This record gives sequence, structure tokens and C-alpha cells, in this order.
Amino acid sequence: MTAATLSFVVSAVFCVYLAVRWSSRRRPYLGAWAIGFGMFALASLAGLVRQIAGVTELDYKVFYLFGAILNVAWLALGTIYLLTPPRVARWSTWVLVAFTVVGVAAVAASPVDLATAADTGKGFDAVPLPRILAGIGSGIGSLILIGGALWSAWVFVSKRHQGRRAVANVIIAVGVFIAAAGGTAAFTGATGVVEWTNMVAVIVIFSGVLLT
Repeated sequence: MTAATLSFVVSAVFCVYLAVRWSSRRRPYLGAWAIGFGMFALASLAGLVRQIAGVTELDYKVFYLFGAILNVAWLALGTIYLLTPPRVARWSTWVLVAFTVVGVAAVAASPVDLATAADTGKGFDAVPLPRILAGIGSGIGSLILIGGALWSAWVFVSKRHQGRRAVANVIIAVGVFIAAAGGTAAFTGATGVVEWTNMVAVIVIFSGVLLT
């Protein structure tokens, strides 16, 4: 089983798990996390298709939109709902929805250099807006996720008898860091890295959430 296949399976299972929990509890953070991991699954599926059939404009755009621009940002929204007042979370949702619309439009309208995409992963070099959006979505999203997880860990440590939840939040932060490192490597043109880092990151984050 390839890294892309395993990443897709784990992401899809995690998405369904969170969606079921959201349907029974109606907690916004669960819905945001379900969307984020659904995007992870779509990006992994696009990467798997690319490995089997070669790079096409459609699968590259799907991979880039959901794997580089949006998924980490939506996961971060779940953290915002957990740690900030409802008003801040609602405004963050509208900002992210607007960012999502801009991301979809930018990726749909930008041509893909398939030769460059196959060699280095930089298929949007001619039109840099998608790469800028990827830096914003993944960069800010990763900071929120890592910072939120570490802050939660500190809070649980300070409240005694919450060691398990503290460890779980540290594990989540480590998983997000792995995903961010893979995205950074792909952003600089490294190939064959992001599939493995995404696979490991998804499994680590999943383990942390289950431990909570």
C-alpha cells in the first residue's frame, strides 16, 4: 500500500468519524475538523490518481487546492472554535469562507505547467497567486493549530490529573508540524516528500484526537 493510499484511507476514516460525532453533538469544532480531514482525503486521492495515471491539470489543482491551500486552514478553524469566544469564531468562519472562495477561483483560473508540476511540484510558477494563498492558508493555519495544541497542553498540565489530554495535545501539535514541514518542502520544489509527511501527519493527529 502506497503512502498516498494509506493517507487517503486514514483521512477518509477520520473524516467520517468526526462527521458522525458532529451529527450527534453539533459542536462546530467537530464540523470544521471533519471538513479539514475530508479535504485531506481529497488531496490524497488526487495524489494517488497522479501516481497511477500521471499528472493532469485537474488532479494537480485538486491536490493543490485541498492539500496546500485549504485543509490546514479548516483544521485551524476547529481550534479557534475550541479556544476563542463564539464571536471571534464566527468572524473567523466568514473570513475562511471568503478565503476558500478566493482559493477556488484562483486555482480554477490559473494555468498549470504540467512538465514543471511533474518535475518539481511547482505547477503554478507562472501565476503565483495559488502559491501565495498556500503560504497564507498553511502557514497561518499551522501556527494556530500548533499554538492552540501547545496552549491546551499547558492548561491541562496546570490542572492536575489531566496528563493524558496534555500528551494528546502535544501529539496533535507534532502531527501538524510534520504536515507543515512536508508542505514547506513541497513549496520549495522537493518531490516525493509530501505524500509521506501527509500520511505520517494524519496518523499522528488522528492518534492525538483519539487520545483526548
